[in-house]
Amino acid sequence: MITLHVYMTAKPGKESELEAGIRDSWIATMSEQPGFLHAALLKPFSDAALDALGGLKPSHTFEVVSFWGSEEKRLEWVARPAHDEVFMPLFENVAEVKHTLSTVEHGWEL
Repeated sequence: MITLHVYMTAKPGKESELEAGIRDSWIATMSEQPGFLHAALLKPFSDAALDALGGLKPSHTFEVVSFWGSEEKRLEWVARPAHDEVFMPLFENVAEVKHTLSTVEHGWEL
């Protein structure tokens, strides 16, 4: 099992539009793909809350973590036309996007 972590920073004033596109289009379509296991849309705590808790302040607005049965299955999804149909429109509201991948060594129930 692997995870894909996508970090997106919204353009000024576009946070709501970006969140809706991630949730209602990208993750909704991704969740129907073979090999897809789970996803979460994460939003960091406010800077004030993170300061009070001694937490790191990320530069991104949202993090999407998706779990896949294998990297091969994730790449099959990326190669499908549906991927670009739901992912590319997000860039209207994105100032920056970064990603990384990880292997899941151990897992527990969510």
